[in-house]
This record gives sequence, structure tokens and C-alpha cells, in this order.
Amino acid sequence: MDQIKYTNLKTVVIKDKISKCEDIEELKEQVFPMIKTLQEQWAKKINEIIEESGLTKSKFAQLSGVSRMSVNKWCKGAIPKNRETFLRIGMVAGYDREKLNQLLQRYGRYPELYVKSLEDCVCIFVLEQKYGEKTLEKYNYILDKIKDNIFHDDNSLDVCTVIFDEKLSDIKDEDELEKFIIENSEIFLTAYHKFYSYVMMYIKANHLNLGASVNEFADGQMWSSSLRQCVSAIRQKKWYPTRNKIISLGLHLSMDLEQIDEMLQLAHMEPLCAKNIFESIVMFIVENASLNNMLDSDMEEFDPDELCRYAREVFEEFDLPEVESFISELPEMENDEW
Repeated sequence: MDQIKYTNLKTVVIKDKISKCEDIEELKEQVFPMIKTLQEQWAKKINEIIEESGLTKSKFAQLSGVSRMSVNKWCKGAIPKNRETFLRIGMVAGYDREKLNQLLQRYGRYPELYVKSLEDCVCIFVLEQKYGEKTLEKYNYILDKIKDNIFHDDNSLDVCTVIFDEKLSDIKDEDELEKFIIENSEIFLTAYHKFYSYVMMYIKANHLNLGASVNEFADGQMWSSSLRQCVSAIRQKKWYPTRNKIISLGLHLSMDLEQIDEMLQLAHMEPLCAKNIFESIVMFIVENASLNNMLDSDMEEFDPDELCRYAREVFEEFDLPEVESFISELPEMENDEW
């Protein structure tokens, strides 16, 4: 059996086991032994990247624009804290677009390169030009040169992403790229509209009595400032949130697994991954919540905070790096609850 088929089979098996777990202890005993932590996976990957690049850790750090100490931490399992760092690592490693997408999604848990995002568009261009060690330097130079020329034009028409991607692949030099981006500036500024529209549609369809807008709903649920800023940034067409922010948003909106996956896909991310320990817990939480009718907004006694409170109760049973920051956005449980 080839590696891809084996990997897909293993994922299906793990998802099936998660769906059959009746409590946390069973999840720990039946599922966790099948999964490596994200930190373990990342430590192995970054060490492989540096070895394959033929660079010393000091040189790799220099080209990536980080300290040698940061690279040492990565090699021990510390995961870079932002998407831009993963882009830099991929460019310094000499990755092509496909490999960089895998790096972003699998280890950073960020969206793949998206041609209608300004930074990603420039990144795709420099990857295709094969600048070698100067790839990251070229990326920074072109991006800085273009950013000042972006302007708003509310009359711009949307263009199919596939066609847009094809047009980018025909560009041969930096001047053509700059002209292309300026001519399509509004497309870059509106790239996040579909994601925000989906969130709004979901609130109106399922939680209209709790607020006609994201802000009203957030006020009622007392969302954290971090989660509010995340949604506000999407609305203002600034950036996509991180993967964990999208998952957190799904819990706050009492979404099922299919709906959370749809949000992730709209943000150009992979669906929830059963082979990731943190996400296996999320899947367990939502599956159990669904079985206990916590997600049914049509029920007379529906409580929009119930899923978040249940998620907090479950997460507090685990000592994982992702949990500490994630759990801070979930409401505190009252003393007489659960």
C-alpha cells in the first residue's frame, strides 16, 4: 500500500475511533497512542528541512530573518507563532508551491497560498521564478515596492480564482507583477468576503434571536477581545484568522463538525485533522455535544454558551501547548454547573 493511501486509511480509522469514544479516558487510551503531538512532528520536519538545505543552523536563521536561538527552539519542537515565518522557512528551504502549502497547512495549521492575497501572490511569483538563496530577499523587496501603490476601487469586478491564478502564472518579471497587482488591487482587498459572509449567514439562520450582527452576538456571548479582533479583521478585509481562531469561532457559534470544516475550507485550510491531538479532542467534544443536543438551536431550551462551557470542561483535562491560549477564549463555568 503506498504512503498516501496508508495515511488516508489511518486518518479514517482514527476518526472512527474518536466518534466511538464515550468519555475522555477512552479518548486518551484508544486514540492518543496513535497520534504524535504537533510539536514532535514539527521538530522532526524542521530538522529535516535544515539538513536537506545544506545550510548550517546559523545560516538558515540569517536567511530566514530570525535568531539562531529561534532555530534551536524550532528544532526542539517550538512552533513558529505566525504564518509569515512559515512562508520565510519555505522560501529559504527552496520549496515549490506544493511543498510550501503542505508546510503551511500541516505544521503551521494555516491557509495554503491564496492567489488573491497580496502577500501570497508575491510569494507564488518568487517561488516560480526560482531565485535560489535570494528568494526571500526578492519577496520582501517586491512586496514593499507594491504595498504603497495599492488603492481602493469599489467598482472592481470579482474574478474566478482559477483564472486569476492562470494570469499570475503568465507574468514573467517584477514590473509585470506590480502592474497586475495594482490593476487588481480591489480583488486583493476583498479576498476574505466569502468567509465573513458565511459566518453572517450562519448567525442569521441559527441565532437571529441573539443578535442580527456578529457584534451583537459577540456582546451577548461575551467573546474575548482576541476573538472579536479576529472577526473584525476579517470584516475589514485585513487577514484570515489562524486555524485555532476559526475552530474557536465554530464552538462559539455551536457549529457541528461539517460546518466547522466548511469554515476552514472557505479560509483555504484543510478540514479538522483526526491525527492532530488537539483537533481530535475538538472532534470528540463536538461529536458528544451533538449526541446530547447541545447544537440544536431550534430547541426551546437551547443555550448558545453550552458547547463552549462543555469544551472548557473537557480541555481542562489535558496539558497541551495549544490548550492554554485556546481555553482563555471559552467562558468560565459557574460553580454549580457540570
